[in-house]
Amino acid sequence: MKNTLKLLSISAFAAGMMTLSACGDDSPTHIEFDESFEMVLSKASYSYRSKDSLLVITAPECKASTLGYVVWNKKGEEHDSLKAYRNGEIASIRKIHENNWTKFEYNGKSFPTGVWYEPKAADQNIMNAKRFLKNGTVESVFRYEGKCFASSLLHQLMNKNSAIEQADSALAKFYVMFQPENDRHFDAKEMMDDLRAPKCNKLTMYNGDVSIGMNNFTKNSGTITLGYGKKTCNIKFKLRNTYEKKDCEAAFGDYQDDKTPDPTFVFDKYSEEVDYDIYCIKRLVLNMQEEKKILPRKQAADDDAAADQLARSAVRAVLNGMKAE
Repeated sequence: MKNTLKLLSISAFAAGMMTLSACGDDSPTHIEFDESFEMVLSKASYSYRSKDSLLVITAPECKASTLGYVVWNKKGEEHDSLKAYRNGEIASIRKIHENNWTKFEYNGKSFPTGVWYEPKAADQNIMNAKRFLKNGTVESVFRYEGKCFASSLLHQLMNKNSAIEQADSALAKFYVMFQPENDRHFDAKEMMDDLRAPKCNKLTMYNGDVSIGMNNFTKNSGTITLGYGKKTCNIKFKLRNTYEKKDCEAAFGDYQDDKTPDPTFVFDKYSEEVDYDIYCIKRLVLNMQEEKKILPRKQAADDDAAADQLARSAVRAVLNGMKAE
């Protein structure tokens, strides 16, 4: 398991107050985050032995067997063994056989139960943390406490915060999908210069022609609105988690239905249940083809796969910016 305890923290942007005055509560389309809002991004199992400060975190297993059926275990074979202890409101942790300790802000009473986050994340608008529950489950959670989510996210991309590298990668993949297949290129500066946050729930690119709207975020779901010109399509998503057997099986089912699957099943590629109107997406793509000629015409047999890829890519462009791993 990679980076089990990597906590995503995104720093508050330097010009925050100026941005909020331009994109604040007067916007008719901003995301409402209530005070207790948290989105659970992933789960794993843990055990802690206080006498020798041993913390073991075990990832769930969701994979395809050699015979082609799905295999699921709440506690897989991969685990991280760490040394961890608490000193007041500070949690210190290191890998076994390593000498470098990493320190985190700790909010809880009975260690390790509680919330762990990096000290620099304490007063920020956007943060991820690990929540250790009494039942032996550790959750990776996302929390937003600001007023203009799109601007917060955009500023972090522009600031090249190391914690959002995966969002940069996911957004880049989405960005190039609107270029001709035979002439696709990615220029990070070009994309950053092109991105805008005209409303608190919307990012735009390609001079405002393409938009990603964000609405109705709950503990494990939300709605992404893909737009091109005046045409918009709602894409509802629900997060899947390898910790749940039914989510593992559903992801494997999507893999089996994929018209262009990878040679090996990877849960992360199907970690969202996505619900959308395929005809809406097809029409949106057709509008792009006819008006701007930025997407080549595809064979009829490829239409469904192209629409699915575009819908999932729009969702991941936002979600991967919220995930710590």
